[in-house]
Amino acid sequence: MHLVAAEFRVYTSETPVTAIYGQYTVLRCSFTVQDKSSLDALVINWQRVETEEVVFSYYYGKEQQSHQSSRYSGRTSLFLEELKHGNASMKLEGVRAEDAGQYKCFVSNVKGSDQDTLSLIFAAFYKEPDFFIQLTPSGTVFKFESQGYPKASVSWYNEENKDISPLSETLYQQSGDGLYSLQSILEVSDANRSSNYTFKLRNDVLHQSVSQTFGLSKELEASKANTRIRWLVAVSLLVIEFLIILMLVTVVCNKHPRKITGEFQNGLCNS
Repeated sequence: MHLVAAEFRVYTSETPVTAIYGQYTVLRCSFTVQDKSSLDALVINWQRVETEEVVFSYYYGKEQQSHQSSRYSGRTSLFLEELKHGNASMKLEGVRAEDAGQYKCFVSNVKGSDQDTLSLIFAAFYKEPDFFIQLTPSGTVFKFESQGYPKASVSWYNEENKDISPLSETLYQQSGDGLYSLQSILEVSDANRSSNYTFKLRNDVLHQSVSQTFGLSKELEASKANTRIRWLVAVSLLVIEFLIILMLVTVVCNKHPRKITGEFQNGLCNS
């Protein structure tokens, strides 16, 4: 809602501004310029609607840092050369998750005063996912890890392009900087394993799409087979070792019963 007569107006973006983590964004705001006197006694004030924090304050021809919220200190600026053209836009650097919200642009001069608000949406591109394969005796575990914002949509497909996402588990954990750490896990048995799989991640806010197709290479297949063989050999050796010890104890008990006395004799030779 505008506050004053039609001769002086302030305008901001009608559509939300999407700001990307770690980058800068421009919150656009313009005001009516009729003549040079429009810059006389010019006051520009950017403020958060939710908290009423002062994001940027300009009057007496300069920035007034003493009135600015510490969260925005050193991160905001105006386009001073554009003020004469009615440009009160603010540049916000080092975008963070906490910057998301409503912003009010207030402008006042000798012609009048007015204000308008806009919305800022926070987003972060998901990093190229890290891929892990874990071989187990009965199957294979595939895992992707990444980080971004907001929560991404994740899906898994087999070699027949069938959606097998219900077989997977995707976990999110929000870190101190507001980003989501994503971990998506797919576990398949050897009997049901395809030759390859496709993992897809989509960040709808930034229209980001990541797709990776993968499968077990011959080297990993051989490694898995060797792992299973080593496991079987280890179990077999333990069984053989136990049988040898049992046979030796039996021989000693039968040939030298007097040398084995007390609890040791009762525990071994009478078992």
